[in-house]
Amino acid sequence: MSHLHERKEKNCLNCQTEVIGRYCHKCGQENLEPKETVWHLVQHFFNDITHFDGKFFDTVKYLIKKPGFLSLEYMRGRRMSYLNPIRMYVFTSAIFFIILYSITKPEDMAKGLRQDKTEKNAPSTKKLADLIADTARYHKSSIVSEDEDDRQDYHDKWEHRLIEIAAIQKAFGDTTKQTFTKRALDSILFKAYSDSLQVDTAGEVKADLAKTRRFQRAVRNYALDRTDGDDGDNFNFMGSDITYRTIEQYDSAEHALPDSLRDGWLKHFITRRGIVIRQEWHEDKARFVEHLMENILHSFPKILWISLPIFALILNILYFRHKKTFFYVNHGIFTIHVYCATFIQLFLILMLYLIGRASASGWVHLITGLATFAICLWTLIYLYKAMRGFYGQRRAKTFLKYFIVMGLMFWINIILLTVFLLISVFSV
Repeated sequence: MSHLHERKEKNCLNCQTEVIGRYCHKCGQENLEPKETVWHLVQHFFNDITHFDGKFFDTVKYLIKKPGFLSLEYMRGRRMSYLNPIRMYVFTSAIFFIILYSITKPEDMAKGLRQDKTEKNAPSTKKLADLIADTARYHKSSIVSEDEDDRQDYHDKWEHRLIEIAAIQKAFGDTTKQTFTKRALDSILFKAYSDSLQVDTAGEVKADLAKTRRFQRAVRNYALDRTDGDDGDNFNFMGSDITYRTIEQYDSAEHALPDSLRDGWLKHFITRRGIVIRQEWHEDKARFVEHLMENILHSFPKILWISLPIFALILNILYFRHKKTFFYVNHGIFTIHVYCATFIQLFLILMLYLIGRASASGWVHLITGLATFAICLWTLIYLYKAMRGFYGQRRAKTFLKYFIVMGLMFWINIILLTVFLLISVFSV
């Protein structure tokens, strides 16, 4: 209700209909003096958004204290006394995400990468004695291991080290001072494998899968050594180490391999995209992670909005025997109220976090910690209480359906998060 004075005239200024009471029965406009002040405009702003004339606080009170009650009231047609569910969702989600984005900085998530950049970029080196020690360890492990796969893995590593040692001794002798980086060892291996292929007759070279992949890696790293002398660190993109500087370099290395050793279409696509990202972000992993996290954070409202009708659909399936009582729209209103309550509870947790962070007092930390624990506990059981209050089924049935809903929504949100993560990765 507005704080402006009611007009003495009883004709509606909007439609000229005779007004009986304060509101026009035809168009609904309030019969008030049209002259307003700045303060009246400010009051209208808050009233129109949240209905601070009692509706908003009454809605929040019942939403938190009596789970499921507002959904029942809405289904029974008692709607004017409470804030509209859609408006409530928009308002609570907007406030929550504004606070969340104001205290969550993507650059903080990437800070660890910047701090460790120097250490991570340092190339790992090994001497001949280290390689011989590794060879003995792999050989011993292949004999002792009881698992067939582990034994084969250690055996492959043992053969791999023997080839390295033989190639080093042939080129450098029994050196003890010479150190070798991983890139240098790959180049040595390439030469050793190439010499082996030249000795064997064509069509008689039958290497196992592990040796084939090592040869493939050696060819590519050798191609990098010839085209680029920079020993910069690899860029790991979606589980693949991107060692190429340009797409042309990658394509050249692929064409140098036989068809059976070339990457499949998926790895080919991932590698090419990783090269583009490496070039675009100048190999600054921290900046890439920061930009990626920012995209993911801003995807959360979309994920929740998409998951909302799915949540309602799951409830519609679980309560299929009550289709004459509960329609899909009723499940949707119930879901909106649950989401609104969750936003309010998470908002309170954020507020407690900010209070605890701003204070150095141990008592404040203790109180905020206990309050946060209580709210988290209530958030976990809120859905069960809401389902019990709205659908009115027995505790055992409600408890079972609660766990089904929680489990399904967990995996659905994981899938949605993964989809948006992939979209973010390939759109940065």
